[in-house]
Amino acid sequence: MHIRRAEESDGVQLIELRRRLFQETSNMLWEPDEFKQTAEDETKRITRLHGRPNSLVVVAEDEGAAIGILTAVGGDVRRLRHSAQLAVGVSRSHWGKGVATQMLEFTTSWADGCGLTRLELTVHTTNLRALGVYLRAGFQVEGLRRKSLLVDGRFIDEYLMSRLSDA
Repeated sequence: MHIRRAEESDGVQLIELRRRLFQETSNMLWEPDEFKQTAEDETKRITRLHGRPNSLVVVAEDEGAAIGILTAVGGDVRRLRHSAQLAVGVSRSHWGKGVATQMLEFTTSWADGCGLTRLELTVHTTNLRALGVYLRAGFQVEGLRRKSLLVDGRFIDEYLMSRLSDA
């Protein structure tokens, strides 16, 4: 397995991975039929985010195929530029193999190196596997977002989590 910063040329494989993730699990934000982005859109997103000092797209690969993606979107306004919102997705075939852990290690190292002091994310309260990964990576639960999502006709609560750094 290899973890690296995504490149513009990854647009095609990352859009395919994102579509697959939305099919495989209801733990992601998008529902499969509403996700309309194209490979060109994904390439532009990578370019846009990497043009910002507090944003990053990370890809995890296994034998050259994308199996995981982590996006860190940094704040635009001065009062939020010290922080980034994370979104993490790993192919079901690679759950429990350390992919998310390695992408988080890569990202926290990057964040510390560029002076970010806050990384935050949300996670379904029922997603105990992901919750464990985030806790082991140094994230803490800050709060509960009650009925924050409507998934398959049911309201889902989410934890708001953050990792703070002294950088």
